[in-house]
Amino acid sequence: MLPVLLLAADGKDLPMEEFVAQARGSARRQDKATYAKLRGVLQHRRRGKDAETMPIYFSTIIHSDRTIGQLVLNGNEGYILSQAQRSGLTTVQPMGDSAKKDKLGYVGVRASDLMMSFLFCKVEKELESESLRGIVQCRVFQFDDPDNKEKIKVWISSEHAFPLKAEFYRYGENKRFRELEAGALTKKNELYYVRHLRLEGPGWITKIDFDNDKAEIGVLPDKVPNIFIPLK
Repeated sequence: MLPVLLLAADGKDLPMEEFVAQARGSARRQDKATYAKLRGVLQHRRRGKDAETMPIYFSTIIHSDRTIGQLVLNGNEGYILSQAQRSGLTTVQPMGDSAKKDKLGYVGVRASDLMMSFLFCKVEKELESESLRGIVQCRVFQFDDPDNKEKIKVWISSEHAFPLKAEFYRYGENKRFRELEAGALTKKNELYYVRHLRLEGPGWITKIDFDNDKAEIGVLPDKVPNIFIPLK
């Protein structure tokens, strides 16, 4: 979900370690930090229940060595996010009593999803390349997440080194229990961001759509913008 600069060259022939480093952003050259403030709508459907729709806000500032951000759901549940660029360690700090509400968990979203934290797990192996949706050629990797005891299969665009799909498997299981797919990579102010995110699990599906007209994205100015909003 983070604003990114697309790679100038095709990455299909890069060594695995170098290509994954590109996807993580550690090899991208950005003269200045970038920021984004995104507003949109989250829709959650669960088998046997009415669909739920609620506003969502996501903001971030990306420095060369770290990333900070905020995720607010329904105006009253918020989380402060931070990620170290080199290690990929992501911390999620609930605002107020947000952890008790945990509507975010109910709709199947992890705050770290928006930071693409799964990319920083250990790469176990590269699998056979695939064409995603019959259009985008992707290199496919298997990551290992010992903290959550998960294996993650990730499709990364060969051209742009950007993650487009991830499937999550619990240790010892061959059936995925969770799937994430990013879409509508959109350019604004010479930067790109994902406008649509879909997450799916057994009996439920969640879609996030960010409004391009309301999106604020750009290179960080001399006066750092306030990306944090208060909870209602």
